[in-house]
Amino acid sequence: MSNLSVAIGRTKILDNLSWSICAGEFLGIIGPNGGGKTTLLRVILGLQKPTSGSIRVFGDDPAVSRKRIGYVPQQLFFDRDFPVTVNETVLMGRLSSKGLLTRYGREDRAMAEHALGTVGMAGLKKRQVGGLSGGELQRMLIARALVGRPELLLLDEPTASVDPEMKTTIYDLLDSLRKSMTIVLVTHDTGTISQHVSRIACLNCGMAMHEPGEMTKEDISGMYRYPVDIVEHRHP
Repeated sequence: MSNLSVAIGRTKILDNLSWSICAGEFLGIIGPNGGGKTTLLRVILGLQKPTSGSIRVFGDDPAVSRKRIGYVPQQLFFDRDFPVTVNETVLMGRLSSKGLLTRYGREDRAMAEHALGTVGMAGLKKRQVGGLSGGELQRMLIARALVGRPELLLLDEPTASVDPEMKTTIYDLLDSLRKSMTIVLVTHDTGTISQHVSRIACLNCGMAMHEPGEMTKEDISGMYRYPVDIVEHRHP
């Protein structure tokens, strides 16, 4: 991104962002609600045009590169009584490369099996989506993103509605995935991500980059615009 800004009406959502991410990085993005985090992901996906400035993804316009990107949304709104299985939902991740009216082939089904195995849900492929827990639902969404074999994986608060044990499972999964793809993670887990990411971006309309462990109480208080205390836990 170079001097990129996004405004909706007279409200500036992102202000003059200039930064890059290298292949193989695991970037964590933190910031307050309304700070522009989801908008930033939409810009990378080519779903939101910048008001000014420029962005290139894999050297091209984001809309051109979208098929090389996997996306895990913050929330999935659906009718829990709708009869769709985990496997059928993961297969939907293949539609971007096949089109809506194309049948799934043997390769598609094999890729869905592999994606479910990667997230530890191979045994739940016939489960109705409405019967999944919050953590299982998030892992299914990650599998749906992985089935397209992305080179860049974007995740919008994937641990927001899961318990601490499942959060650990998801972060361990992301640690294994970073060996084969670049990851950008939006989260409010300011303490946890420092153990996993290669860099941290603080976003509240504008952006500041930090190496893990560099962030101070003043950095976080300035970004969230209210007093913050940092408590370190050093449990064995």
